[in-house]
Amino acid sequence: MKNCWSLRLVVIFAGACLGVLTAQAGDEPMADMKTGRAASQAASMTEMMGAPGLVPFDIMTGQAGQWMVGYQFMFEQLDGNLDGTHDISLAKVLKRFPTTPTDMTMQMHMAMVMYAPTDKLTLMAMLPYVSMSMGELHRDGTRSTERSAGIGDLELRGMYSLYAAKNLRHRLLANFGVGVPTGSINQHDPEGMRMEYPMQIGSGTFSLLPGFTYLGQALPWGWAADFGSTVRLGRNDNGYRLGNRYQLGVSIARELANWVSLSAGFRGELWDNISGSDPQLDPTDEPTKDPNLQGGKRLSALMGITFHPQKWFLKGQHIHIQAEVPVVQSLDGPQLQRSWLIRCGWQLEF
Repeated sequence: MKNCWSLRLVVIFAGACLGVLTAQAGDEPMADMKTGRAASQAASMTEMMGAPGLVPFDIMTGQAGQWMVGYQFMFEQLDGNLDGTHDISLAKVLKRFPTTPTDMTMQMHMAMVMYAPTDKLTLMAMLPYVSMSMGELHRDGTRSTERSAGIGDLELRGMYSLYAAKNLRHRLLANFGVGVPTGSINQHDPEGMRMEYPMQIGSGTFSLLPGFTYLGQALPWGWAADFGSTVRLGRNDNGYRLGNRYQLGVSIARELANWVSLSAGFRGELWDNISGSDPQLDPTDEPTKDPNLQGGKRLSALMGITFHPQKWFLKGQHIHIQAEVPVVQSLDGPQLQRSWLIRCGWQLEF
């Protein structure tokens, strides 16, 4: 059944991409002089920055001296365990471990500030606040819930335009940055014991954040592809280093009007197991304490809607909602699998 749905999603996405490749910019209707001047100004802005609804959320490119502030909320639900691509029952997990996770939720509130010192360079800072809750089942039949919350790791990023074709039909951006270990790796349960690796808020190490982004547009269509990575450096004070993460995404978007657009795409993710271990975590106690059971890979389908009003007090603001559902997951398990994820964001440019 999962493979069938995967095939359908690939066919739908391929058809959408074909539509992008054959799409032509629509003809503009004749209007009066006032409307014509407004249209000319809008076209000029589009040539510098791209149509606002066709540029992926949280990417800002444009004029020197421009600022952007934003907020993003993310909610993730994990439910049930996978070993590879196969579901594994709680009973089977409990034959190997005295305790097993049953489900988990993660909420993240992200504050963002961006500034463009030049037309080609954008600098940004992002700081999250994370809260998590994980349900557990014990071999004796009892259940418990663990919770943790706090400030996560600060990210300082930059984005530089390497190439921009005329009318922004094609653009290539280089991404770079560093992750700063501001998040806690010493979260404890009510009994005073250090909690599992997935329940820690931060990484405890600095990270490099290299990547590339490709943007294309032929109004009313836009398309994008991006590669991002998180490369961990050294080991933290508790004796381990989280695994590196790699991400590759493709998407298409279409303006339905000058104030709203729809987008769809796929995202592939790969993350490594933990290097080293926390001496306070017994890997035989439960899978979330085993550093060799934290890696995996995932392919997800995405669909979103972006509102970008063009007048009144809402001008310059963007509101974005995106849902993400796994198509296939392969986890070094037993490990909790993602059920779904939703992102909601707001941005203001000035």
